[in-house]
Amino acid sequence: MIRDNSPEGATDQRLIGVYDQGCQGPTLVCLGGVHGNEPAGIHAAKRVFETLTKQRIAIRGRMVGVIGNVEALRQGVRHVDVDFNRIWMSDRISRLNGNGSGETASVEDREQMGLLSTLHRVFAESQDEVFVLDMHTMSADGEPFALFGDTLPNRRFASRLHAPLILGLEEHIDGVVLDYVNSLGHVTVGVEGGRHDDPGSIDFIEAIIWLALASADMIREADVPQVASARERMSASSRNLPPVVEVCYRHPIADGDAFQMKPGYRNFQPVREGEILAHDKNGPIHCPEDGYILLPFYQGLGNDGFFIGREVKVGWLKVSSLLRRMRLDAVVHWLPGVKRHPTMKDNLIVNQSRAKWYALEIFHLLGFRKRRLEGDTLVVGRRKPHLANGRRF
Repeated sequence: MIRDNSPEGATDQRLIGVYDQGCQGPTLVCLGGVHGNEPAGIHAAKRVFETLTKQRIAIRGRMVGVIGNVEALRQGVRHVDVDFNRIWMSDRISRLNGNGSGETASVEDREQMGLLSTLHRVFAESQDEVFVLDMHTMSADGEPFALFGDTLPNRRFASRLHAPLILGLEEHIDGVVLDYVNSLGHVTVGVEGGRHDDPGSIDFIEAIIWLALASADMIREADVPQVASARERMSASSRNLPPVVEVCYRHPIADGDAFQMKPGYRNFQPVREGEILAHDKNGPIHCPEDGYILLPFYQGLGNDGFFIGREVKVGWLKVSSLLRRMRLDAVVHWLPGVKRHPTMKDNLIVNQSRAKWYALEIFHLLGFRKRRLEGDTLVVGRRKPHLANGRRF
């Protein structure tokens, strides 16, 4: 059955549906419409809810469908005032929560307060592990892929979706909704299902939802033939693509840049160093290095012109997992020129003059992907580690 537990009021319009059969287990939150011009995830979730209900499929726990930016979705635009997927910083959320008057400066302020209320209610009602699937589409053609903050639980969940895995986006973008949810200790994965206006994007995201339900051990694959079909669809789409890609470059767009992507690029298309990818008011924009282009910009709103990624060998992920399970992350501050941050947990301060020989990949292997400069020192951070059997990883 679909059971809507929301109270009367603003959160009703945000719920796509809730499906459970009263059996304790994980919660899968399917979040769609974070960008209002990307409704495919909402349509896909509705399809899954309909199938679950009609076939009375047995489920452990519950699936919850949630809309992100309701007003932008109503207008059919990416966002109204500010990008809804760039404003989930902890200090900003604290200010919103502390605004007793309820006054907000933008449409996205109000949407953020509404989504926070809905998500926290769902999390509070959950009695087991929580998985959050953030469902997006793209302005360019290309096969679907999964992206996530680099924790081992996120990796495991994403790897079972049978899509190419994108690492390192968190080094280049701040304030995405999954950053915030991940900081609460929940398992999170974002998916890009295909081009915005391609009906096939709905099919891909629907397949990903079925695989997510199976990955979270909420449904039995033997009882749900949709899972095998979904795996076949996703495996076929990714057959000729690199299984793991690490983002190494982002081209930002500022207001007034007059950015124009050259037509015809698609996700995972190989590009070469020096290749002209776009133009802006300053002239041609060249590719900084060999790699794969991701999320080339072909829409009216947004601050990301394109990303460049390089393939990561699957063996490195296995080495990374082993090192983390050995808890080498707990002693990395013993290295010369590296020390713990005095006030920020899960952050390290790197003296670049003493630690020049350390490749950034060393920190990547241990999950430290966030980086910023504080004066002459480099600060690297990582996602809040999850807890399992008393161990952090």
